[in-house]
Amino acid sequence: MKKIGDLMNEVGFNSKAPDSVKEAFIKHLIKASAGINVNTPSEKKEMAENPQKIISLKAFQQLSFDFEAEATVAKDSKKASTF
Repeated sequence: MKKIGDLMNEVGFNSKAPDSVKEAFIKHLIKASAGINVNTPSEKKEMAENPQKIISLKAFQQLSFDFEAEATVAKDSKKASTF
């Protein structure tokens, strides 16, 4: 098994690139291969420093739309704007 640094060198990744670019590339590789989202070390550090910015999703909420009412409003506004 190869190290990630060796893989990056093989694909021609610039070794002088900023760490954030390297992290984003590795994050993309993980998502593309395993289909999961991971947090990079920079993201983990940011979350630890600013816990108030983290939004917790405790419960999902079903959204609903009343398309019939929107269609009625759209028809009424077209009639009013027609010369």
